Amino acid sequence: MEDRTPEILATLRKELANKSSLFFAPVDSFVERLVYFHVYDILKNDADRTVVWLCLNSSRDKVLSKFGDFGLDISGFMGRFWFIDVEVPGRPPQQGTLYCSSPADYTKMASHIANLFEKNPGSLLVIDNMNVLASDTMQVVENFMQFIEKKVSEKKGGIVSILLKDILSKDTEMLVKSFFDVVLETTNIGEVHTQVGLKDFDFLYTVEDGYIKLEYSRKKIKHDRLKILIVDDEPDIPELLKLSLMNEPYDFLVAYNGEQAIDIALKEKPDLILLDIMMPDMDGYEVVEELKKSRTASDIPVIMISAKTAVEDKVKGMELGIDDYISKPFDKREVKARIKMVMRRLGWSEED
Repeated sequence: MEDRTPEILATLRKELANKSSLFFAPVDSFVERLVYFHVYDILKNDADRTVVWLCLNSSRDKVLSKFGDFGLDISGFMGRFWFIDVEVPGRPPQQGTLYCSSPADYTKMASHIANLFEKNPGSLLVIDNMNVLASDTMQVVENFMQFIEKKVSEKKGGIVSILLKDILSKDTEMLVKSFFDVVLETTNIGEVHTQVGLKDFDFLYTVEDGYIKLEYSRKKIKHDRLKILIVDDEPDIPELLKLSLMNEPYDFLVAYNGEQAIDIALKEKPDLILLDIMMPDMDGYEVVEELKKSRTASDIPVIMISAKTAVEDKVKGMELGIDDYISKPFDKREVKARIKMVMRRLGWSEED
């Protein structure tokens, strides 16, 4: 598969260049790494842009260390970095760094930002953690954000920040999100969704060998054929199901464990999942729970096919949101009928 990472990064650079952008993400996501990767890409490809980093959560030294931890060599870009950091008594001033007395020293922070953008128009302001800022009185924070957004916008610059979900109240989260032009909704299973203007933009990110890899979320296949994901740790079962359904207008994907199932479901967006329950490492119930957390995969219908036939097992699946349940050993006529019944409820028919 062709690597779409450079293409997606270029799209982010272009679409977010002169906007204020917020990555809104769960605590247990890789969003910080993604933001560092985005900033590195800007430094590497936009030679005229300077990065102004407001250190609310991590000190200057910690930020530089994280670039290294993420495998990003920024030694050649240090002349295009400015940091606004909290002053530590007894520590000598560092090159390319301006200081404030605390993360709540809004007057000094605002003054530094305004001066740096006056001297370096078109720069990118990184606010490393909006949760720190938003822990203060919201009227004060709102005034600060309005001031710096005005200054950054006047100088054709951009802002990028992170807000971690479920730490602040829902009302505070909504208010913080309203400060930004673009909100990139990020899940802990690697999905990013945003809307820039009238355009939806969806992509997936994974970490491979310490590096971020990006790819587009694939759209569903045309509606006259169904794409069905079969999930079972016994290799014979997917083959038997495919053989039973070979004359139907279906295309098949196969996963042999729960993690594979989630990965394929997010990338391929199947129209239906036939899911075993009893699998090692991650059972079928856990697969459903993970998929229901996904913005784009939560509505994929699921039929469980399992040897667990107790009422309690079926009820557990129904409570998680599955659409139907087939007991093993199954009859191919029942499988065909239940697939069509579930999909017709969702508006699909073979004649479409």
